[in-house]
Amino acid sequence: MKNKPPYRVLVIDDSAFIRQFLTRIINQTQDLKVIATAADPLKAMEILKKTEVDVITLDIEMPNMDGLQFLKQLMHFRPLPVVMISSWTQEDSEMAVQALALGAVDIIAKPTLGLRIGMEKLKDEIITKIKTATQARVGRFPSSPKVASPPLSVSDNKGLKVTTDKVIAIGASTGGTVAITEICQQLRPNVPGILIIQHLPAMFTTSFAASLNNTTRIQVKEAEDGEQITSGLALVVPGDKNLTIRKSGAKYLVKLGPKLDVSIYNPSINHTLHSVAEVAGVNAMGVILTGMGNDGADGLKAMRDNGAYTIAQDEKTSVIYGMPLRAWENKGAAKQVPLPKIAEEIHHWAGI
Repeated sequence: MKNKPPYRVLVIDDSAFIRQFLTRIINQTQDLKVIATAADPLKAMEILKKTEVDVITLDIEMPNMDGLQFLKQLMHFRPLPVVMISSWTQEDSEMAVQALALGAVDIIAKPTLGLRIGMEKLKDEIITKIKTATQARVGRFPSSPKVASPPLSVSDNKGLKVTTDKVIAIGASTGGTVAITEICQQLRPNVPGILIIQHLPAMFTTSFAASLNNTTRIQVKEAEDGEQITSGLALVVPGDKNLTIRKSGAKYLVKLGPKLDVSIYNPSINHTLHSVAEVAGVNAMGVILTGMGNDGADGLKAMRDNGAYTIAQDEKTSVIYGMPLRAWENKGAAKQVPLPKIAEEIHHWAGI
């Protein structure tokens, strides 16, 4: 059972300006209150020993202990929702993906230039993600990546370049990177082509795709415009793009477009699912995973109406049971499935 508001926030950052800024905007927000701040993780550990906390904001680079090491210990000994707020760059974006794998609920990139003005522009995003984190279930994250099936030889392992006659579209938001990783680690290398629409900033989707590719038996990469969807291949939609599909003979090809002005979600799950519904029809499967909001619900309903098989993650295994609930309530999902069983459901539908 979740505590009632105001939700207590612990701010951990070695920058006095960031601590003061976060304290100000959080305390100005109804239902949130900064209960304490810490300049490094060791001080935060002392605070956690004597203070009840509902959610944590956490930097990466700090004295005495880095944020990832602290996050790993926190999730092992006292799991709490964590929003990472750090100065990520394209070069170190893999650390952000690692933070999500360790159990962080979400990530926010501090501006690298013009910190004061940049942080003000991020105010709404920061508050929204902290509020979402207060509703998150944490504590069921794997301590290290593992592949469920025995490894294959390298030649058999990645991307069986076979035209797929079926398409699987998987949409997720908060908590989705861990859920998608768990599913992909169980998938067989002859699975039909997959589209992954995960709400992530553009600088992180390349690293997320690389992380999946390194821990699964299928090939995973960021989608490129005009690329063919093939068996054993999962394409991650870039964070600053939107993806639709088209058919060319027996082939399914992807088309990348810019962000949508009409959608608050980018990449938009609905946008891709509506395209899959129209182009692939009965030859498609749609999956909606954990996340806040309703992105994907309408698109999944369109897929189901056009004959696709559609499922949503169940409440018990969702970090945030928002998007799956909306997909279930509007009859977009034909079935709710626990996360550990979703890969099996995909295999059964694909007949493999």
